[in-house]
Amino acid sequence: MPNRQDELDRPPHISGRLGTDGFRPDIQALRALAVGLVVLNHLWPTRLAGGYVGVDVFFVISGYLISAHLIREIDGTGRIRIVQFYARRVRRLLPAAFLVLVSVVVAAFFLVPHARWAAYAHEVMASALYWENWLLTAEFSSHPVDFTKFTAVTSYWSLSVEEQFYLCWPLFLLLLFRLRTPRARFAGIAAVGLASLAFCVYLTAVAQGPGYFVTPIRVWEFAIGTVVALGGARFELPKVAAQAASLLGFAAILGSAVLFTGTTEFPGAIALIPTVGAGLVIAAGARPGRQWHTALTSSAPVQLLGDISYSLYLWHWPLVVLVPFAVPGGVLTFSTRVGIVAVSLVLAYLSKRLVEDRIRTWPRLVGSVRLTFAGMAAGMAAVCLVAGGLLWG
Repeated sequence: MPNRQDELDRPPHISGRLGTDGFRPDIQALRALAVGLVVLNHLWPTRLAGGYVGVDVFFVISGYLISAHLIREIDGTGRIRIVQFYARRVRRLLPAAFLVLVSVVVAAFFLVPHARWAAYAHEVMASALYWENWLLTAEFSSHPVDFTKFTAVTSYWSLSVEEQFYLCWPLFLLLLFRLRTPRARFAGIAAVGLASLAFCVYLTAVAQGPGYFVTPIRVWEFAIGTVVALGGARFELPKVAAQAASLLGFAAILGSAVLFTGTTEFPGAIALIPTVGAGLVIAAGARPGRQWHTALTSSAPVQLLGDISYSLYLWHWPLVVLVPFAVPGGVLTFSTRVGIVAVSLVLAYLSKRLVEDRIRTWPRLVGSVRLTFAGMAAGMAAVCLVAGGLLWG
């Protein structure tokens, strides 16, 4: 395996189209917006009740970035180096995820009542094995969703969905691209996406609680990103249309975050609003040149927030859940919530620079797929062993 950095994880460049040197500032800004909505929703749920749509925006971004990378590789070589692809995902995602899981176990030992230790242990193990979404589905299939039963790692459900997508999607694309015509490829992706959307609408109506977490009802959101990647390789929007698409896309995302509530039947068909909005923003950004939002979205603070968005997502929820155990009365005041944001940002920045970047680019791991997967297995075993200490306790 060549000693090079993963194209999907390099710092953003200023050109419009996704190239071999990394992803775009507008996508970094979209990541920043998505994680900002999620964090604000978790800390001020009554002020931004629909901020949970940020997770769905992340799914569209992931579908686009991964698919664009895989489509270039298939078009260029006729194949996918599937093992190397999985190894890059392992180096990129697992080190920080494992660090947060171990930190949660340690914090839970000192802060969480003993009666909750078993729940924490089970969810930490499931999160380390990227099965958290199915564990939550099983837990809430027999009774209504109880938010007080969520642990400090419940947020890993979305990471589990993404990992399951990463596991299956490259194989699907490789099979699909054996079809010679672009129209047939598009039809194949659209068919899978529409089937997933139909199942999503049905399950949201009959079992919204447990259905929220299952992977099949989220595939269509990744498929939106894939359709944009497939179309963007062949054409770009005219200048005026691109400006209008990005304006409409950002409005759809922000409008959903403001207008949706905890009682909205979500995801369901209504999730098309923020996800199609994200697709419009990404499609519009494929055209080189400045847009109406470039001054803001390309600014250093926005780009930095997008750069640390993954780590920020990992760190903020454990603090939201665990800090009440450490403050008088268990009540989060406004200043405490602001403090959680500040601490989350610091932890995200430090773990991005000291853990994610260093391990992802460590030459020994980059040059050895076997060592990468051995490290993955060792990390999973270590996290499960530490979590097992809570069960023993």
